[in-house]
Amino acid sequence: MHSQHVKLSDDPELSAVCSALLLAFIENSRVLRYCSGGGDYTNTQNDFGDHQLEMDVQCELNVNTELKRTGFVSHTASEETPEMKLLSEGGKFIVTFDPLDGSSIIGTNFAVGTIVAIWKSDENLLIGKRGRDMVSACCCLYGSRTNVVFWNEKEQKVQEYTLFDGDKQGHWELTKDNIKIKPKGKLFSPGNTRCIIDHIPYREVVDYWIHNGYTLRYSGGMAPDICQIFLKEVGVFSCFGDAKNPSKLRYLYECAPLSFLIEKAEGKSFNGKHSVLDTEITGYQQKSEIIVGSAEEIEFFKSIWKKHGILKE
Repeated sequence: MHSQHVKLSDDPELSAVCSALLLAFIENSRVLRYCSGGGDYTNTQNDFGDHQLEMDVQCELNVNTELKRTGFVSHTASEETPEMKLLSEGGKFIVTFDPLDGSSIIGTNFAVGTIVAIWKSDENLLIGKRGRDMVSACCCLYGSRTNVVFWNEKEQKVQEYTLFDGDKQGHWELTKDNIKIKPKGKLFSPGNTRCIIDHIPYREVVDYWIHNGYTLRYSGGMAPDICQIFLKEVGVFSCFGDAKNPSKLRYLYECAPLSFLIEKAEGKSFNGKHSVLDTEITGYQQKSEIIVGSAEEIEFFKSIWKKHGILKE
């Protein structure tokens, strides 16, 4: 079963976009595998002030190249280039993506990933839309194996596919079907914990997890830390901040697509006020706080926010 034969939608144009992404992920996997230490830093920074690796730039190019070939994507925007880039006049879709999430840990040989959101194209180029307007999303992880968690719009399921590249072309096989996240589970990945010195509610939640026997599983990469929730079907990932140490996660390229996948798998998301997917898009450099994962764990988190008067209903 070659990548182009994985059918993720009955819409032929959306199916072609999904297939193009799978092809880009194969190329990304090969490039990353043979790049010692993740490559050298370029002399550039992205618009968020992060120094760019050669691999950041190459992975972005791979995705844009495959999407352009379809003719069905009007614009793309990425964490490396957070502005709308015209690909094909009249294209039906817009794609926003983080080409290499976790590039800061790539030198240690930790897993890294590509996070993607697919939207219907519109004249406002997503401004004013919300995360719930997304058509599909996926997260590809490059580790000891290459796998992708994808929303199958055709079958209305979250599924995992794994890359088998023993042949020249490489092909994807379904390895986990109809992923459902259990409502409760003692696994946590807390991001930006430097802020808990002053952020009392966040510290209270982290203390609760530690003192109630939750298992800490945190690599420092959002893609692998959330993908483990799909694999284990339990757990939470969080990243909140304060004025001194704000959350740096990007809405369009990280938080929205991963929240979409989590909620489609019966989990929940929360940004301190409401579901991450209820956030209105105001720009292409928009940031977000986030906790995603098992539904009851998210409700507990919200109860602490209410207790401290942060969340009012």
